[in-house]
Amino acid sequence: MLCFCFSTVTFRNCDEGNVQLKAADTSAFTVSQEGVVYTLQPLSLGVEEKAQVMIYAQDLQSNRIWHTRVHLEINTAPQQVKPGDTALTQPVPEVLFPWHSVVVGGDGTMRRVKRDWVIPPINVPENSRGQFPEDLVRIRSDRDKNRMLRYSVTGPGADQPPTGIFIINPISGQLSVTKPLDREHIPNFHLRAHAVDLNGNQVENPIDIVINVIDQNDNRPEFTHTIFNGSVPEGSKPGSFVMTVTAVDKDDPKMANGMLRYKILSQNPQSPSYNMFTINNRTGDIITVAAGLDREKVPQYTLIIQATDMEGNPTYGLSNTATTVIRITDVNDNPPEFTTDAFFGEVHENRVNVIVANLTVTDKDQPHTPAWRTVYRIIAGDPAGHFSIPTDPTTNEGLITVIKPVDFELTRSYMLTVEAENEIPLARGIHIPRQSTATVSVRILDINESPEFSPNPKTIKLEEGLPAGSLLTTFTAQDPDRFMRQTIRYSKIYDPASWLDIDPVYGRISTIAILDRESPFVKNNLYNVTFTASDNGETCSVTLRLPARDPRRRFLKDGHVSTSSGV
Repeated sequence: MLCFCFSTVTFRNCDEGNVQLKAADTSAFTVSQEGVVYTLQPLSLGVEEKAQVMIYAQDLQSNRIWHTRVHLEINTAPQQVKPGDTALTQPVPEVLFPWHSVVVGGDGTMRRVKRDWVIPPINVPENSRGQFPEDLVRIRSDRDKNRMLRYSVTGPGADQPPTGIFIINPISGQLSVTKPLDREHIPNFHLRAHAVDLNGNQVENPIDIVINVIDQNDNRPEFTHTIFNGSVPEGSKPGSFVMTVTAVDKDDPKMANGMLRYKILSQNPQSPSYNMFTINNRTGDIITVAAGLDREKVPQYTLIIQATDMEGNPTYGLSNTATTVIRITDVNDNPPEFTTDAFFGEVHENRVNVIVANLTVTDKDQPHTPAWRTVYRIIAGDPAGHFSIPTDPTTNEGLITVIKPVDFELTRSYMLTVEAENEIPLARGIHIPRQSTATVSVRILDINESPEFSPNPKTIKLEEGLPAGSLLTTFTAQDPDRFMRQTIRYSKIYDPASWLDIDPVYGRISTIAILDRESPFVKNNLYNVTFTASDNGETCSVTLRLPARDPRRRFLKDGHVSTSSGV
């Protein structure tokens, strides 16, 4: 059964199910789950006009729905308030102790009987600006008809901290509130009412009084952060989750006062469209709503988010805003591209660990990330592996470097084919028309190389005691510079006993003294002489070794031992 009493709708459900109350016109009225009906906007009614609101009650278990109609009209009846009256302009409800006296039998015998109802909570709106103390309810016992009683209340808010919020007239039982209440500070109070006689004897068992502080929309939503930071990869598909913004409202979350709705007020920049993102108005989840996120074009978006209570009602709800910064993170959607199709370099032969040429590329991805850093590779033109291409970590350039000496006399130039790619693969779905390749022409520069003797050192066998002027051998040096016309000249630089000489043009070596095995210049049965060959600026040397046998033998000749005792 639904019934309307003053401004409170009361529902009695015999099945004791879970019932939810709701006003039909949610833009103008709301109803708490305690049955208190509130207006959400000022009502302008004439004397003869009436307003009405339909209240629905739904059993959440069976889905059964009941309804009643609440009529509102202007109260034009004059009220007579005498000076000193403390009564409210409308009747104050009474709360009776559950036991009352009834007559049983014809002899007028009285007996105590328990009333068959439960004391409903007392609902007091917070932030009341009425005159205080403000009467709430009258508590009384039917035993006050034949004796004087005294009433009192105990509990937090009365005689316990915070004390003095509620007071009671000990004679009339009038319970009053002394100041405005704050639901966000204390949402409800649990008091106990007592009735005693003049001697202090208890005449009733204490009853519980519950006072609910009814919420008013006196708190704006507050975002948990002034600036929210989030990110989403570029190229994300519509519907991709970005981030969540959160606001809180100190008002009752079960009422419209504390029910928040989110909204995007602005997006900057508005490219490639003005609504790249949307927000779940209940959860604050931000998701992408349009395609076209491109970090290389727009690296960051700034959104202004609004949170409004009263379920987002723009007229009556309170709102607040916060800033959301969404960074578009990079993916490898741009391959490296050579700045030109052909590069050139040169290097002198026989050099190693020198840079031949610098290869440059462009890459639109975020610098100094794996999507930007380039790996270079030689795919043709260097079968012997003379070159490598390390990457400069700062400039991202490819540094063609000689790692094995090159020979001008063998190869005067190289034509390398090089390829560039990133450290990580391209993002899925990114297609490029061709692989990024280029050619590198490397010219080898000739240098003046020194003549070469072969073999070096050289050993000859000769007889002991050869006369001066005897021809021993001829040294001929080869000049590797086949493409240079140069003249080789020979000279002697080390001959400690001055036994030999060399022809400067033809390299013929002859004796100028008699060889003596007993000479102190013979070391370890060897006598060493050093000669040089020089072209136009470069010189090489060769050592001539003259071996000797054991102390009883002399210099060797053609593998036979000479027994001559002189030199």
